[in-house]
Amino acid sequence: MSEKTPVKAQESSSFPLVILAAVVVAAMVLIFFSGSSRIDRSAIGTDGLALWLKREGIAIEPSAPEEVRGEKTPILRLLPLYDTDLTVGRGETKELEAGSPAATLRNLSLDTFRAKIGNADTLVVLPKWRSDMVTSGTATPEVLIPTGQLTIFGLWRGPSVRSAGEDFVVSPIIDSRTGEAMDGEAALYAPRVLSDVVDEACAPLLTLGDKGTLLARCEDIWGEGDSFYMLSDPDLLDNHGLANGDNARLAPAVIGKLAEGRPVYIDNTTYANITDTSGLDPRERSLADLGRFFEYPFSLLWISIVVTAGLALWRGSRRFGSPVGEADTVDMASKTRTIAASARLLRFSGDQDDLVFAYVDARMDTLDAAVLGPSRRPMTAPETMAQIMTRVRRRVPETGERLAQTYDAVAKTGLDSHQRLAALIPFEKAVQETLDAFGHASRPS
Repeated sequence: MSEKTPVKAQESSSFPLVILAAVVVAAMVLIFFSGSSRIDRSAIGTDGLALWLKREGIAIEPSAPEEVRGEKTPILRLLPLYDTDLTVGRGETKELEAGSPAATLRNLSLDTFRAKIGNADTLVVLPKWRSDMVTSGTATPEVLIPTGQLTIFGLWRGPSVRSAGEDFVVSPIIDSRTGEAMDGEAALYAPRVLSDVVDEACAPLLTLGDKGTLLARCEDIWGEGDSFYMLSDPDLLDNHGLANGDNARLAPAVIGKLAEGRPVYIDNTTYANITDTSGLDPRERSLADLGRFFEYPFSLLWISIVVTAGLALWRGSRRFGSPVGEADTVDMASKTRTIAASARLLRFSGDQDDLVFAYVDARMDTLDAAVLGPSRRPMTAPETMAQIMTRVRRRVPETGERLAQTYDAVAKTGLDSHQRLAALIPFEKAVQETLDAFGHASRPS
């Protein structure tokens, strides 16, 4: 028992490390599957908007809905952009923004963007802030993206937005079609409105007072029927903007009017989660399809297979008889009877010592494999015995001493059969202790 105590102590000391590792892994998995990135939780993110819209009674899709290419998904997709130019790839963006705070925080390709807006009504929210805003959370002129850098779709010569003020601007939001002001005033820092070139291509819906277009509807600007809503300033909807002025009252009013009772999905992904079913068979499958394989003329095939199989089984049973038992069971019984008969013959002939020596040699071979291992160098039997005793004494001195004494007792000359058999019991006990010490718990069969 004293020999196994250090092992138990080691196991108990490693238990807290195992618990700590499990906690760390669980935390990493929770963070990975939480579905909310650092940007979405920051001042310019939209996690707060999702909670606020839900509180205001607007249905929110918590995860990406199932979408099929060519079928309009019954949602309003809110797509906040963090990419200044969708026509520029990731590598080019890094080169353009090298040495300055990043303006493209989440790279989105134009093809993915068009797939998203083509499959559901989409409110596109243009970017406004550099990466410094994510870390500091403080609105200053230095963390604004220059208006000239916002080309977005690459369709127009010049920027997509223009500045409508340099500090906080408090202004009503006016419906361009009716001229009526919405309830409350928007408070935006260095507000952005759509540029004149965008106003020519998109129909204004809401304006920021008399400063310019805040929300527009862009119809078929690529000539393929794609249309979407575009919001020039994200601070009306993002986490820090909702706390300013009457933005928290205006945001649900704007989004609720565009959603028209449909759920809102805030899409922060950079891929199109859309299934293409154009190559699939639209017909439904049922068990009736399987039943056709048993109708005429297939029924004749099945009947012939059953008749042929029955004839084969009947002919096989008549020719070869009933199946015999497993060969392994017969062989094992034969070996057992052979061993028993050999032992009985040795006892009748008075050669029980030979039987004991054969058993001792077999046990020493077992110790050879357990203690020295299969990769030892070739040695004679006495050398092997000496190496076993040396190795066991070095690992477990008490067991090694008992093994040596019991081996000498059972192998020494001048003993009668009863004495040798009596000496075999402590020898076997010492062998078992040695096997246990070297990690082998096999018992003689």
